[in-house]
Amino acid sequence: MFTKRLLVSILCAHLALTPVAGAWAAQDLATESLNLNLPSMGAVAGTELSPAEEQALGEEMMRQIRGDPSYLNDSETLEYLNRLGYKLVSVSDTHTYNFFFYPLIDHSLNAFAIPGGFIAVHTGLIVAAQNESELAGVIAHEVGHVSQRHIARMIDAQKGNAALTLGSFLLALLAARAGSGQAATALAVGGQAAMIQNQLSYSRSAEREADRVGLTSLTRAGFDPKGMENFFMRLQQNNRYYEAAAPAYLLTHPLTVERISDMENRTRQLGARTHKDSLDFVLIQQRMRVLQETKRDGWLKVIKEMKQDLADAKDNRRKTALTYGLSVVSRKLNLKEDAIRYANQAVSLGGNNAILLKNQSEVLFLFGNNSDKNRALQMAKRLVANNPLSEMAVKLYASELYDLKRYQETLKFMRSQQAMSQSNPSYHAINARCYRALKQMSRHYMAVGDMYMAQGDKRAAEYQYNLAQQASDGDYYTMSQVDGKLRSVRADIIAEEKAKNR
Repeated sequence: MFTKRLLVSILCAHLALTPVAGAWAAQDLATESLNLNLPSMGAVAGTELSPAEEQALGEEMMRQIRGDPSYLNDSETLEYLNRLGYKLVSVSDTHTYNFFFYPLIDHSLNAFAIPGGFIAVHTGLIVAAQNESELAGVIAHEVGHVSQRHIARMIDAQKGNAALTLGSFLLALLAARAGSGQAATALAVGGQAAMIQNQLSYSRSAEREADRVGLTSLTRAGFDPKGMENFFMRLQQNNRYYEAAAPAYLLTHPLTVERISDMENRTRQLGARTHKDSLDFVLIQQRMRVLQETKRDGWLKVIKEMKQDLADAKDNRRKTALTYGLSVVSRKLNLKEDAIRYANQAVSLGGNNAILLKNQSEVLFLFGNNSDKNRALQMAKRLVANNPLSEMAVKLYASELYDLKRYQETLKFMRSQQAMSQSNPSYHAINARCYRALKQMSRHYMAVGDMYMAQGDKRAAEYQYNLAQQASDGDYYTMSQVDGKLRSVRADIIAEEKAKNR
């Protein structure tokens, strides 16, 4: 039987040799009627991989993905994607997973799920979506794959093969999701190449099921169901005309005439619906235009295009988004006065939007004088007060306090804020930096250890707790905490080693 331990150990062995990601809320009667046509597949009885094991496997993969340069650890985008994603999850028939939605820097049109509810969205797909319902439609489709346990079933289908086959399959799955067919094939070992290639794509029945489940969630959440249909039809047209460079999404999500026809029939039953795009959607689109570029030439091209787009823009929402985008790209190009000017103009156009206010505070703090920095800090403080559950706002205020060398105040704020729990690695990372600046090394190392524990890396945590014990510069309470955490993590590691050897 393939256990979580075996899956994770196989994956770790391969990941040590291979780069992972670089190549790489109103339901109505019409919506309810869709459920009558859904196959009752759900979780398959007797599947080898339990939801808990699947979640653990996904967390192990995510530790590797987060370490890759393509992972975009951007507060604004993460907060937006997870708000959008959970709007869909909250009306979906799934309660098994702790979903996490994240962006990858890649111009290709792609999105993919890995075991456990971790869903990646390429920056290129966000930029290419013609409206928010299209983006939500793709995400709803991926949530459908997760909720119906399609990935777990694909893994379970290989339970009769060798462990190496399973490890190769998982790595190939990741590589193919990023649109790298050659990389996926290269990961195959010997005669297993054909098997892996056959398993990279979802089956037609799985695709239809994800379409139907996703369409139900999309409509329940208040989006236009034609968003999903229109996006997939556009992909199909692109594939027809450019078969040699097919959209990456189609490599692992086979698109057929039957699927398109099925979606058309279902959206026709639902009737015409409208959804007004959120301001956050168009803001994040422009932000992704900038952040998916990594070199000066790319930013220069974007700023030229944005200025032309702004000159042609008619409605206030688009003007707001483009002005915000110009501030973001001006900051990348170190055009200080332009970054501040566009940031102020965007707030004047868009009002008290959290993304706009964060950007205004950031550029003023970054490029302004001491008086400007204090004003920016007060803006960040108000942003937290108005958005107490926003991790984006909390990180902004904490970082500005830290940069002003107000370390004790930063620590006090982190203890009182509501957006970040102690299960969040970033919570401990912020504390660790403050303790280091205060030269409280035992507390610093303990906080770094806590960060690694939150990431699930017990050996790294053990190493940091050991450093904290050796530093021995804390009070009795601190050192007792260190000793207790060190004993606990060592006991866990020993228990896991014994379990491996059984």
